[in-house]
Amino acid sequence: MEKRQNAHRNISTIILSAGLSTRMKQPKLVLPWGKDTILGTVISAFKDAEVGDIVVVTGGSRELVEQEATKHNAKTVFNPKYENGEMVDSLKAGLAKIMDGNSTATFVALADHPFISSHDIRGMIDLYNKGKAKLIVPSYSMRRAHPWLIDRELWPDVMKIEPPDTMREFVNAHSNLIAYYIVEMSKILEDLDTPEDYERLRPQ
Repeated sequence: MEKRQNAHRNISTIILSAGLSTRMKQPKLVLPWGKDTILGTVISAFKDAEVGDIVVVTGGSRELVEQEATKHNAKTVFNPKYENGEMVDSLKAGLAKIMDGNSTATFVALADHPFISSHDIRGMIDLYNKGKAKLIVPSYSMRRAHPWLIDRELWPDVMKIEPPDTMREFVNAHSNLIAYYIVEMSKILEDLDTPEDYERLRPQ
């Protein structure tokens, strides 16, 4: 089926990619993953879902991550506070990059979660468009997963967050606005933090 030219272009994606990969002991986002890399697989899932701007927030291993993002035609923005390990600082850097655009909502994705599929991304967008929920969160067996889909109306609340508060507090504070998208694959909950995780989970 021919792709719709402007499908979902009003929805952006911010991919948080500023981590130091300390436990992996090497830059994990550019490690091979099937026919691509970990980061490339995540970017491709959102591209296949035909979203609008894709912004990769860089920090640790900046040059390598920027090269990989550029190879997949994604935009980049650098988080100068990346060494503090606070996810919310990366998200705020990403939001600042898209704030002046026309996006009505943005996905917030973790670069080391390559199991998200374009099918589920489209499903979350459909849920957002049908119900006009302000916050869409995927769920497997009653456990929250990523990516999140955050309506533009909530972006100012994100920009106000200051450590030690985290995105978890943000989600809990807006729990009355959440619509859950049920995911059928348990691997959406998996993290790629260590060499053991990578060897256990990577496509063979």
